[in-house]
Amino acid sequence: MEKFARRCDATGCGMNEGYVVGAGDLYYSKKEHLLEHLMGLDWENCNGVNSSTITDDDDLIEFFYNEDYCYYTELEQISIEDIYYDEDGNEYND
Repeated sequence: MEKFARRCDATGCGMNEGYVVGAGDLYYSKKEHLLEHLMGLDWENCNGVNSSTITDDDDLIEFFYNEDYCYYTELEQISIEDIYYDEDGNEYND
């Protein structure tokens, strides 16, 4: 069985790479899931730019990346607590 480090908050499936929101508050395996989350936010940065006015998907992700709100990562190791997930998102603990 392939082990996955995290579970996608949109699909519930295991994932070893994708987008992280905050300090691990949310995990998304696909760009479209992250975008759906970001489009629901109404965030204004210090320059007065509001996220709800951004129409380009890549610009929206860049806006929140620059705000240290989200980032893309490859999760190479299983979590410290030895909790991992299978492809379907079922949780296991060694």
